[in-house]
Amino acid sequence: MTAAGDTPGLNNGLGGSDRPEPHGAAPVGDIDRDASLEVTLYLKRRSSKPAAGSEADFARLLRPISRQALDAERLRTHGRAADRIVKFAKANGLSIRNVDLTSRRIVLEAPASRMAEIFGASLRTYSDGQRTFRARSGALSMPRAIAPWTRAVLGFDQRAQAVNLAGDGNADVGLWPTEVAKLYNIPLDRDVSSQCVGIIALGGGYQPADLSAALAGMGRVSPTVVDASVSGVTNQYGDGTRDDKEIALDLQILAGLLPTARIVVYFAPNTTRGLADAVHQAVFDEVNRPQVLSISWGSAEKYWTPDGRDAVQAALQDAVRRQVSVVAAAGDELASSGVTDGKAHVWFPASSPYVLGCGGTAIVATGGAILSELVWNEGIIGTGGGISDCYPVPAFQSTVPMPPAFNGGGTGRGVPDVAALASKVPGYRIVLGNQQMAKDGTSAAAPLWGALIAMANAQRGAPVGFVNSILYATPGSLRMITQGNNQLNGVGYVAGDGWNACTGLGVPRGVEIIDALASVPTA
Repeated sequence: MTAAGDTPGLNNGLGGSDRPEPHGAAPVGDIDRDASLEVTLYLKRRSSKPAAGSEADFARLLRPISRQALDAERLRTHGRAADRIVKFAKANGLSIRNVDLTSRRIVLEAPASRMAEIFGASLRTYSDGQRTFRARSGALSMPRAIAPWTRAVLGFDQRAQAVNLAGDGNADVGLWPTEVAKLYNIPLDRDVSSQCVGIIALGGGYQPADLSAALAGMGRVSPTVVDASVSGVTNQYGDGTRDDKEIALDLQILAGLLPTARIVVYFAPNTTRGLADAVHQAVFDEVNRPQVLSISWGSAEKYWTPDGRDAVQAALQDAVRRQVSVVAAAGDELASSGVTDGKAHVWFPASSPYVLGCGGTAIVATGGAILSELVWNEGIIGTGGGISDCYPVPAFQSTVPMPPAFNGGGTGRGVPDVAALASKVPGYRIVLGNQQMAKDGTSAAAPLWGALIAMANAQRGAPVGFVNSILYATPGSLRMITQGNNQLNGVGYVAGDGWNACTGLGVPRGVEIIDALASVPTA
C-alpha cells in the first residue's frame, strides 16, 4: 500500500529511515487498511549533541542525576516538542496512547491507512514460510510540523530485527554455569540478595521446572524470577525452540551465579521498536530497578536503519544516565556476522559505545582448571568482533591501539570489550524440556559478565553503572587471549597482545574484576 497524496505537509523523508523489502520473505498482499496500527515517535532536541562515545558525551551522561531531576530535565528539554506532536496528532485524527517525556516517547494509534498516509509509509504483508507479518519499504516522509523534533518512528515494520543464534545444543553434558564460574575464579558465596538483573528476551519463553532442575543440579537455591511484558508480549515457551534455548541459557547462568538475586525477564517483540522499548522499560522500572541488563540478541549493523539504531541508542544512553550496566553478546558468526558480501561486520547493539560487548573463547580444562584458552572459531561459527562501521572510537578506547578496519576507511569503535567461554565443547550445561544439554555462544558470555557486575554492585553497596572505562583502566583484572582468530574465508581479525578484535581485553579474573569495579568511589 502506497501513501496517499492528501498528507499534511510532508518533508522529503525522515533521514535514516529507508528500509529494503524483507530479505528471505515474499509479498503476499496488501495490509488490512482498517486494522489499528500503533507507532512510537522517539523525540529529539533540535540542538546538536556530542558524538556518541566522546569525552563530552560521557561527561554529560555520567553526571549523577536522580529520577526526579531527570523527569524535570526532560520536561524542560522535550516538553515543547511533545506538545507540538500531541497537537499535530489531535488535528490529524491520531489517537494518543501514551506520552512519556522521561523516556522521550509518544505512542500514537490510528487505522493503518491513515497512519501510512500521515507518515508516507509503503506497507505490504509478507511471508517467510514460517510467519506472516507486516513490513514497510522505502523511507518515511515526516510531516513538517513535527519533523524537527522526531528522532525515529517505529512500529510500522514487524520483521524480526535481531537473532540469538542459539543452536541445537551439544549432546555432551557440558559444564554447569557454576563450574564455568570456578574456572574464572568467580566467587559463588557472595550475598547478592540486594541485586536485580534484567534479561531482554525478544522471543520464546522458559519453563520454571527447567530452571528448578538446573539449579538443583548446581546445588543452588532458586532466585526470584519476574516476568515483565513489553507491548503485550509474554512468556511463550515453544517446546524447546531456538528462542527457548536462548532464554534458558541466559536465565540459568544468571540464576546459578546469583541465586538470591531478583531476575526480571523483559519479554518484548523482536523488532527495533521492541528492543528500544524493552531497554527503556527496564531502565525506568521503578518496581524492580534492575542494575544490570543482559542482551543476547543482535544482528549485523548493516541490518539496522540509522534512525532505528538511534532510537535504541537513546534507550542505552538512558541506561548510562540511570547507572544500569548493559552487557551484550558480540555474535556467533565470526567477523562476517553471517553476511556474505566479503566484508567484516560487527553486531549491534554490542557495537554501541554504551554497552559492554562480550566475545567468546574456547577452552581446554581439566580438574577444575583451564589448561589453554584461545579465540572461539569452529570454522563456521565463532565469536564476532571487529571495527564498527557506524560509531567512532569511544573515549574509553582512545588509548588502545586499534587495528585498521578490515573494510578500510580508518577505524572505529572496537568490538568486543571482553570475552568468556563460548565454545560448543565443553559448553554450558542447561536444562531444556527436562533434558540436559550443553549450549554455546557469546550469549553465554554476556550473562556471565552481567553476574560479575552484579557481584561488584553488591560488594560496593551501590551500582557501578557504566563499567567500560573502569575495565579499560584496569586491564590487569583480565587475562589476555592472544591465540586464534575470528576469520572466515580470510575475512576477520587475529588475536594478539593487548586489546584485540576477537576477545577484547580478555577474560575475567573473577575476584580481581569484582574488586576493581567495587573499588570505584561512590558519587
